[in-house]
Amino acid sequence: MKRYGQYCPVARAAEILAERWTLLVIRELLWGEDRFTGIARGLPRMSPSLLAARLRELQRAGLVQRHVVDGEPRYRLTPAGAELEPLLTQMAMWGARWMHELRPDEFDPVLLMLQIHRESQSVRMPEQATTVQVHFRDAPTGQQRWWLVLSRSGGVDVCDSYPGFPVSVWLETEVSILTRIWMGDMTWSAALRDEVLSLTGDHAACHALPTWLHVSPFATVERAPVSLPRWPNQASSSGAPL
Repeated sequence: MKRYGQYCPVARAAEILAERWTLLVIRELLWGEDRFTGIARGLPRMSPSLLAARLRELQRAGLVQRHVVDGEPRYRLTPAGAELEPLLTQMAMWGARWMHELRPDEFDPVLLMLQIHRESQSVRMPEQATTVQVHFRDAPTGQQRWWLVLSRSGGVDVCDSYPGFPVSVWLETEVSILTRIWMGDMTWSAALRDEVLSLTGDHAACHALPTWLHVSPFATVERAPVSLPRWPNQASSSGAPL
């Protein structure tokens, strides 16, 4: 870890937390993931070797503990690591308020489906299990079709292969549209009105689906009038790095 050589508490904390991916690893642990594969699922663009390295660094820093349960490593936050939850919540609220313009490379169907699963609220679900087939027209091959099985007893089960239950609702849209609905930047009614999202199937289930599916906990954060600029991923047209 890089050292700043300053006594300032901000500098000391940044020595641990400002490494790339570190806060996202902590985010996954705060959301209850304790297996390596579960953490990796929420960080699909992070290599397994880098994730293993970050977990070791966080163990050395005293933020993560590693245990072996039935022969499998499990990870959990120490009290010092768990105390970061309000910090990450505040950062997320700041990001939702000031950086609300999303880039095309940030629309990820896997992460979106995972978030919908995590934030589901059983009390909002139908009494009887209902299956929704989701078709993303613009998703990469292998990530275009998903199935959501919604029930009061089980919340939302997300499947990337047909679960074998009769489908009640067919939802067709683009990843960016459902992401914007999830983030609170577009309403279901607006997406349906503009015909960028379609719902077909059982009429009652189609009507109820927006009430069954929750949205991001940061969807209600008031957006700033103008989003902060985002650095592009690629070099400028002149070829010089930005």
